[in-house]
Amino acid sequence: MLTTKDNIEKKLPENLKDLAAVAYNFWHTWSRSAMKLWSKIDPDLWKAYQNPVKLLLETPSERLEELSKDEDFLSLYELVTERFHGYMKESNTWFNANYPNWDTKFVYMCMEYGISEALPIYSGGLGILAGDHLKSASDLGIPLIAVGLLYKHGYFVQEISSDLTQQELFPQYSPEDLPITPLLDAEGKPVLVKVPLDDQMITARVFQADVGRVKLYLLDPDTPETPPEYRLICDYLYNPGMDIRVAQEILLGVGGIRLLKELNIEPGLVHLNEGHPAFAAFERIKDLMQKGLSFEESLEVVKESTVFTTHTPVPAGHDKFPVDFIYGRFRSFFEGLPADKFLSLGKEAENSGELNMTVLAIRTSAYVNGVSQLHARVSREMFRSLWKGYTLEEVPIEGITNGVHTLTWICSEFSRIYDRALSRVWREHTDLEGMWYGVERISDADLWEAHLKAKKNFISLMKDKIQSRNKRLNLSDPLPEIDENSLIIGFGRRFATYKRAILIFRDLERLKKILNTPGRPVYLVFAGKAHPNDGPGKEFLSQVLRMTKEPGLAGKVFFLENYDISLARAMVSGVDVWLNTPRRPQEASGTSGMKAAINGVLNLSIYDGWWVEGYNGKNGWVVGDESLEPEHEENDQRDSESLYNILETQIIPTYYENRTKWLSMMRESIKSIVPRFSTHRMVKEYMDKTYVKAFINSERLSKNDFENAKRDVNWESRVVEAWNGVSVKNVAVEENGASLRVTVNLGQLSPEDVKVELFLGREGTELEKVRTVELRRYVSEGDSTFTYFYTDGFLRHLGNPCWKYFVRILPDTSDTDIIQHVPIIWYVIQ
Repeated sequence: MLTTKDNIEKKLPENLKDLAAVAYNFWHTWSRSAMKLWSKIDPDLWKAYQNPVKLLLETPSERLEELSKDEDFLSLYELVTERFHGYMKESNTWFNANYPNWDTKFVYMCMEYGISEALPIYSGGLGILAGDHLKSASDLGIPLIAVGLLYKHGYFVQEISSDLTQQELFPQYSPEDLPITPLLDAEGKPVLVKVPLDDQMITARVFQADVGRVKLYLLDPDTPETPPEYRLICDYLYNPGMDIRVAQEILLGVGGIRLLKELNIEPGLVHLNEGHPAFAAFERIKDLMQKGLSFEESLEVVKESTVFTTHTPVPAGHDKFPVDFIYGRFRSFFEGLPADKFLSLGKEAENSGELNMTVLAIRTSAYVNGVSQLHARVSREMFRSLWKGYTLEEVPIEGITNGVHTLTWICSEFSRIYDRALSRVWREHTDLEGMWYGVERISDADLWEAHLKAKKNFISLMKDKIQSRNKRLNLSDPLPEIDENSLIIGFGRRFATYKRAILIFRDLERLKKILNTPGRPVYLVFAGKAHPNDGPGKEFLSQVLRMTKEPGLAGKVFFLENYDISLARAMVSGVDVWLNTPRRPQEASGTSGMKAAINGVLNLSIYDGWWVEGYNGKNGWVVGDESLEPEHEENDQRDSESLYNILETQIIPTYYENRTKWLSMMRESIKSIVPRFSTHRMVKEYMDKTYVKAFINSERLSKNDFENAKRDVNWESRVVEAWNGVSVKNVAVEENGASLRVTVNLGQLSPEDVKVELFLGREGTELEKVRTVELRRYVSEGDSTFTYFYTDGFLRHLGNPCWKYFVRILPDTSDTDIIQHVPIIWYVIQ
């Protein structure tokens, strides 16, 4: 079977054959030399497509022959291909150095991936984060493979109409024009994956995208074998219809695991990025049951080898579907299986009629995390009912804060000055904090010159985009006349209402004065898409567009249509200040401000998401207060006042009157933010906190015909069955709190099955754990009764109304995850 890649290779001159290999590997997206190489082939085609495959397809053979004899081009070609092949063959990676002789595959599953504008299968932050995750996994040598879906129309292309509303266009993308290749078996035939849906069978073909050393497999159900009405399941990303949405998530979860079987890949762990792929657990449980394990044993193996990342701090953002509807879609899948047990995994309560995809993911994952420390706290509050009797801080949802792939998002001007100040070593070690103190060696003149060049490039792009829109709509709107020395504030993100894009327009007269002070001009540049079905978000967008026409704001406020990776890359490096105004705590993390910091751009943000960890008082500004308390609509006025005050009294005066301080803040922002919010740091954290543990669990539970899994489940079943017979009979505090005797009845259980703890907490709206001590000394009193002893003066605060003491009993789950449906037994001492 000949592929487009084969045809491109045939077309290329002999001494340029490696162009195909580089074009079909997204490594080129984080190589400035490779991007320059594409531009040299045909600047106009590259600017139009940002897609090396389409570029090579449309470049005439005569032009390629000409380039094959161009010494300058050949020098750059040899540099790029040498770096590419060196990268791909590199064996001395971070992973190999830290985990030698590990022979496994880690599987990452996500609904969308933002890797490049040339692969339009992303909508926003979730996809961009997933793409950056794969890139850092590749750089670090982590044996990751990823699974997703191929969308024929992607998300949508945004155009702004003459009536100042968003219009959505859905161009059809041909797989043959994308930097992906059909996955073929040993005989050269397409690899096909069959997935049951309703009473039909979907047959998906598979495409492979190479992201450096990481392979991303994309399922496409548009095949002759699939019934016609099911071929269009993946026409659009995030189809609003519930029937299509569920079909996509079944294809991703179930189909993704079936693809691994087709490829003979036994995953060491599975990482679910958001709840969309959670049906993968159903397929993995079913596979293990077919090997002879019970449902409970299969669930234990799956759970202990699964990592789940939740990104959504708003309850409405979690996919929920009627249980009966899900059962109907899975009818053929459930034949011969206990369907009620499978479906109960996604129910928030036993009598619930809904299946919550996030709850399903949590119940089938031993390792759960939010994407910032604040988001983890919000998630613990949101899902604490799944862990009976635990205090809020003990709910096992970790915070692993997002990051960004530095080489993808840095502009060429800043990468050059970093090369000079830090040496090229920073490119491989973006997360080493101490190294970034080298930015202090960059002179004021060099730092400012690099920044102004990036701004000048962005202003040029602004003019091109506005001119293109004028031409399309036959308008005569003036092009922006912005001097790069002027202060530019950027706002680029999804137009969801909680992000409050219009907060800065609450007092128009005050804003007009701010933007139009003689000798100190300020410009606002907006970009972003509203979801096609988000009416309020679209209205916010239209309000911003109307501000671009408002007298006193026209010529000072701009909106750039079709916010994508290409525009974002230019925007985060081409403004002076990055504005972020969500209503706390609805910004789970946010990553655009991290990208801005890489390029010396300062953040002006609500104290939410990643900025809670990133702000240090010297590297940007906080809008509003530094509280962690949730905000409501009544806080909008306070936040807008704060925003205006900061602009008037700090940002504008510093920018125009104290260049030395501004440059100092730029350096502080770079060295304090770039290493800490790199995906290299993030992916290493996933390795240390979740991947290693999940992989070890997988190995432990599966050996000797799943002997340990069977033992663990047998123990857990025994504990669950006997738990109602466990109680605290008596607690005696003696010698003024110097000693403690706790008498408990363990019923059918033994001391080896439980932990008896002394718990000290601080009273408040939530009981805050200060300290716990396990009581290890005990004697048997007969009749399943045991007395535990403790002497240490631990109870010295007894009687103080600020402190609470408890004795509590919980299962001793040293080898297994917390048993969610066994509530902790609490006994109040005071």
